[in-house]
Amino acid sequence: MNIVLTGFMASGKTEISKAIAAASNYKLIDTDDMIVEETGKTINEIFAEVGEQGFREIEYRTISRAAALDGCVIATGGGVPLNKDNITALRKNGVIINLAPDFSVIKERLEAARAVRPLLQNQDIEAIERRFNDRLPFYADCDFKIHIINGRTPRSYALEILAICESL
Repeated sequence: MNIVLTGFMASGKTEISKAIAAASNYKLIDTDDMIVEETGKTINEIFAEVGEQGFREIEYRTISRAAALDGCVIATGGGVPLNKDNITALRKNGVIINLAPDFSVIKERLEAARAVRPLLQNQDIEAIERRFNDRLPFYADCDFKIHIINGRTPRSYALEILAICESL
């Protein structure tokens, strides 16, 4: 069985998946990292070259490969739930855990990250909030939802998620 983390950017997928791997025998898989390794290009370069549709096709092939693995914690890209086929593939051998912060948490984290994430410097926060709200119905397609707040450690979330999965 795999543990699959979904959620909007800055929801904590990467840090919490690392904490799950550190606290368990689950192997860490990041689908965005898989895409970069496979293509030799950054996610932004792929978007620039083939657009969102082309990226989503590459992403689906990567998700299919990740879903076939076992004993992994899989951190997905923020747009993975937009394609129902991605969730169907991941659910065959995985538990889908949605990391669900309020937008205020996302906004605070993005504001703090502007200095180290140059791509965020020109982003309109209202446009990001619209994308966040547009994606909420897609994120709802999960097995468990974990409400994310600032102030909790990734390890505390990891232990909560592991307890949920061990009870299944």
